[in-house]
Amino acid sequence: MHQVDKPSLRERLKPRECSPKVTWALTVGLLVCAILGTHLLCQMIGTLDFSRGRFSSFFHEPTIFLLNLLPVVLLIVFTYFATNRAWLAFLIPSTLLLIMEFVNYFKIVLRGDPFVAEDFFLIGEGAGIIGQYELHFPLWFYVSILLLIGGTVVLMRYARGRLPKRLWWVRATALVLCVGFGAIAWTCWYSDRSLYEAQQNYSLFNEWRESEYRASHGFFWSFLRSVDEAFPSAPEGYSEEAAQALLGAYTDEAIPEEKRVNVVVTMLESYSDLSVFDTISFTDDPYTEFHALQSESYHGTLVVDVVGGGTVNSERSFLTGNIYPQPRYRTPASSYVRYFKANGYRTDGAHPGFDWFYSRNTINERLGFDRYLFMENYFSDLTDDEHAMDDVFFPAMAQCYDEQTAADETPYFSFSVSYQNHSPYGDSQLLGQEFVSHEGLNDSAYYQINNYLSGVADTGRQMAAYVDTFRDNAEPVVLLFFGDHKPTFGAGNCYYEDMGISAAENSPEGCRNLYTTPYLIWANDAAKEVLGFSFTGEGRTISPAFLMAELFDCCGWEGPQWMQYQRTVRDEIPVIHCQSMFMTDGELTAELPEDKETIFRNFLIAEYDMRDKLHTYDSMK
Repeated sequence: MHQVDKPSLRERLKPRECSPKVTWALTVGLLVCAILGTHLLCQMIGTLDFSRGRFSSFFHEPTIFLLNLLPVVLLIVFTYFATNRAWLAFLIPSTLLLIMEFVNYFKIVLRGDPFVAEDFFLIGEGAGIIGQYELHFPLWFYVSILLLIGGTVVLMRYARGRLPKRLWWVRATALVLCVGFGAIAWTCWYSDRSLYEAQQNYSLFNEWRESEYRASHGFFWSFLRSVDEAFPSAPEGYSEEAAQALLGAYTDEAIPEEKRVNVVVTMLESYSDLSVFDTISFTDDPYTEFHALQSESYHGTLVVDVVGGGTVNSERSFLTGNIYPQPRYRTPASSYVRYFKANGYRTDGAHPGFDWFYSRNTINERLGFDRYLFMENYFSDLTDDEHAMDDVFFPAMAQCYDEQTAADETPYFSFSVSYQNHSPYGDSQLLGQEFVSHEGLNDSAYYQINNYLSGVADTGRQMAAYVDTFRDNAEPVVLLFFGDHKPTFGAGNCYYEDMGISAAENSPEGCRNLYTTPYLIWANDAAKEVLGFSFTGEGRTISPAFLMAELFDCCGWEGPQWMQYQRTVRDEIPVIHCQSMFMTDGELTAELPEDKETIFRNFLIAEYDMRDKLHTYDSMK
């Protein structure tokens, strides 16, 4: 009997031949469905909570809906004419867009802040820390994968319309038109800040939380808006002449030789003093040692620009005097580190993390550090390749001080960043003792807050022991400690609200509650005698950019040209916050009086000039 060969799977899946009109109708129709499907899927993910209410709210705001749809249209159409394949036109852009959506979702859930254009410069850092968190994938993650696979298969089978090779010019023209229309859209809509701010979709979104404020405008529009933030332009009225007119009244002043003391600075990871909130009652005080240090130090409050992440913004603002957002520091840059070097100081520092994180291995050198110790070149030997907690970190810093200052009489400047109290804090069990009772808190909040406070309490003990190593030192030493930001508590920092603390962003109360950290400046007796200052009392509430000037004031140093100009601004506007909040006359406000508005605008001009140039302090030599 003659055996009939069975058709292969590929032959069975191959569609029947259709007329050109039907083929093109299917191709165009399915591509339109692919565009709308991708957009609607991304829109659902962009709600952050996958709720029908937030999802439907976008349909009531045509501008928001269309400006989030347009990037999807342009990417899919562009890819179709580039590849001449409908299934690739769907698969490539949709995969990219869904990855961006879920990166945004997980970044908000884990770190409290949204995915923005500048994060592309930090892809390596993000990949390096993702393993520290336990990811809980939502149902929509798996739905998205299935829809992506299913859509690709359908388009491969039925959307088979392709332009013949002889019509290459049609494809080329279409590609040019896509790019051209994208450029027009960018100029007219996506770069228009006023258009973005005019759209209000806050009925189900909290406009005071940055993550939800951006989500209310749709992820794609918000992400494109963030491009300008990653590449800031010169401020209004800027010119070299205008900047020099502001800075030229001051000259770099060297530190007098008889007043050169050793300066050791420690920025404390996620350190904040929650005892300032009346709504929190402690079952045991985690700040006993810290408050004891405060009582014998000059101390005050910082209003930082980040919460739960973005450590490097507080760090580099202190080291350079630059306000948020920080530049990329791709070349050697002006900094106070360079000023110390110009005054004959050895410049040193350490962080028990990976050297590639925030590009510290390259940027710290560009800021002027002689040496910087990281996990790879120092701490791994002390911790078996683990991050050094404060019981290892502070003794190591004391040893580095002894080694560096014993070599010769060269004065010493050190800036280090701790790791203890870095998130996550664990939300499934109590890892230390209880400091806040369970009453009024869900299990996750109770565990996170108490686990954080256990770390904070230990930091206070380690700080006290560290300070004791300098008390009777014959060499004059000034120590500065400050917190880089508050911790993230819950998705979108919702556990602050559970503790009765308003975390409403873009409001004076929320700014004060969510963005403040302590600083204290301590000196041993030898330093007090050299500098003639008690190093006690309450200091100003200031931005991190003004903290080095506060330190110099305590030491009685005039400092460089840039710092001297900064003081005139600090005395009028001691806080300049990234959410357009300012402190004047002791109060945070979004509105500056006209005279102080002029001071602020001039400050932006001078600061931009300092960012743009390498200042070497040659005039002091």
